Amino acid sequence: MSHERTQVLVVGGSLVGLSTALFLRRHGVDVVLVERHAGTSIHPRTPGYNARTMELFRAAGMEEAVRAAGPWRLNGSGLLWAESLTSPNHHWLAPPNARSVQDGFADVSPCDDAVLSQDVLEPVLREHAEALGADLRFGTELTEFDSASDGVTATLTVRSSGTRVTVRADYLVAADGAASAVRARLGIGTSGVGVLEHVAGIMVRADLGAALRDRRFAICQVDNPRFSGMVRVVGDKIALHVTFRPDRGESADQFTGERCVELTRAAVGLPDLAVEPLDVLPWQMTAAVADRFAEGRVFLAGDAAHVMPPAGAYGANTGIQDAANLAWKLAYVLHGWAGAALLDTYDAERRPVAQLTVEQALATGRAWFGADLPSEVAAIELIDEVAMKFGYHYRAGEAPVEDPRRPTGRPGTRAPHVWLLRDGKQVSTVDLWASGLVLLAGPGGAAWVEAASAVAGRDGLPLTAYRVVREEAQCALPQLADPVGRWARLSGVTGGAAVLIRPDGFVAWRAEEASGQDPADALTDGLQRVLQGA
Repeated sequence: MSHERTQVLVVGGSLVGLSTALFLRRHGVDVVLVERHAGTSIHPRTPGYNARTMELFRAAGMEEAVRAAGPWRLNGSGLLWAESLTSPNHHWLAPPNARSVQDGFADVSPCDDAVLSQDVLEPVLREHAEALGADLRFGTELTEFDSASDGVTATLTVRSSGTRVTVRADYLVAADGAASAVRARLGIGTSGVGVLEHVAGIMVRADLGAALRDRRFAICQVDNPRFSGMVRVVGDKIALHVTFRPDRGESADQFTGERCVELTRAAVGLPDLAVEPLDVLPWQMTAAVADRFAEGRVFLAGDAAHVMPPAGAYGANTGIQDAANLAWKLAYVLHGWAGAALLDTYDAERRPVAQLTVEQALATGRAWFGADLPSEVAAIELIDEVAMKFGYHYRAGEAPVEDPRRPTGRPGTRAPHVWLLRDGKQVSTVDLWASGLVLLAGPGGAAWVEAASAVAGRDGLPLTAYRVVREEAQCALPQLADPVGRWARLSGVTGGAAVLIRPDGFVAWRAEEASGQDPADALTDGLQRVLQGA
């Protein structure tokens, strides 16, 4: 048995695991990822990635690659109800809390949602993570691990050969799905409604040609006497999601190739359609959140930490945003810029967001598709889509979201998006935190910019700083132009004030004019509180 060393071991090579590896490598962390399957997913599953997630991909330098991989155009809301895919009896669903596909999010983000299937996105994530140096090992599974105060020791097994490898890691991230073996090994329970439905995810290949009559949708709810369920079409692949009842003796094994062909023809509305069955993947529609997201040096992310109904496509997006939150914290601790207590904020910040999002996924299923809710959660109020995507925050004890169209700029909230000018070229504030911490000071905040430069030079911290002024002019200090004063208005940073933004785009610290204390000392104190998790 060979012995290896890495800084972070990621278990699970689906969307969240691959995103974790990608984000860690962006921050210069050595990472080994293991995935028991031989390759990325062949099931379409998640149909879309919201604009907040696309901001994270933008920061990782892969927004254009993601959009190029799946230019999926939609009609109407993208959510269709139909008697069959080819039936004239159909209508577009109009979610009460959602913007239309055409409206976008230009007022709050430089990004829009991206509609592409999981089987298309995962290879893009894999390619970019490997290009950054991530060690991705498909066909390899975690068979044993022990976590101690000084690290994690894991045994990995190559499934094709049985070869075993021992890996010593500083930390382990479990992104191994809803039935997480790592979570079970740690004895971490889950809380919530639990299993709502048992579902067979059927994937077939069929050429619909012009049969769809130019209907372009993300999800179609099909209801007819022979088929009732959700349908998604990606190229020549059709994914059907059909419920079954184990309490009545039904099982996923009953979805034979012949039955899958029959169900597909019924869903499409073409009785003679040529259909090639590909796979059946049983899954449980569940609403639950892990009781804790960390145990010593092991962290849970994605479905290992929270599972929710697919309404609203919140699940994968929440998991990818887990990864962004955790990755920079692990990196800063491993590089010696932060104390280990910073990692405690992962659970403190992400678990409440997961709980809120699970509730909203339940409410979305009710509002969009008429799904029944258990009595204990039936009173959940639906939150506006824009607020859910951009307005959740890490301010304990306050309302769960703030309106991102009227941001406060307070620590714990997402830094607002504003277009600024840098050397005459337009840049979003979202682009500024891509490489690490960024400090933005008002026109009178030159002392803060100088202090940031001194602190970064002294500590080797990835910290950049700019003074935000109305008009660009010759100046020795880095500056950004805000001709209409929108940044000052949305962030609350005016005069000699300053704000520090984290590498995941959230406000970490804010200060008024540097008076009475040396700016370098004040900034050092602020950074220490942030990086020690205070």
